[in-house]
Amino acid sequence: MDQQQAHSFAQRNKQNYLQAKDAYNARDLDACIAYYAPDHQIMSKPTPRGREHIRRFFEESFATWPDIRIAVENALAEDDWVMGRSITTATHSSTVMGVPATHKTIETTFWDLHRFNREGLIIQTWNLMDGLSMMSQLGLMPSR
Repeated sequence: MDQQQAHSFAQRNKQNYLQAKDAYNARDLDACIAYYAPDHQIMSKPTPRGREHIRRFFEESFATWPDIRIAVENALAEDDWVMGRSITTATHSSTVMGVPATHKTIETTFWDLHRFNREGLIIQTWNLMDGLSMMSQLGLMPSR
């Protein structure tokens, strides 16, 4: 693959990443999951292969944080990789980390790294959330 073709694939993957986030925010799980390969695997919390695991992760997120929104602040693409830094906001409307609902808006940063296959589908995902910020906002530790 030449450099121009590699750049083209990277830009396609970045666009697919952003469209998957838009579908997530629209609560269109079928459209969101369509950006994941059938043999997708979550790597940050190793799971068996299969997109049903990422679907379950999203469904659990919506159950815990019904109004969750992801705002992609940065997305970088190179070869078959896309890395994003996003700000997530949601109302603390159910028990999280043992803390009953406060109905406060929680805002935290997370980073995700995705590897794409030749067809432009996500085959591997790593996630990292600013858990200290979330714990602080939930009152589990002193504010920074």
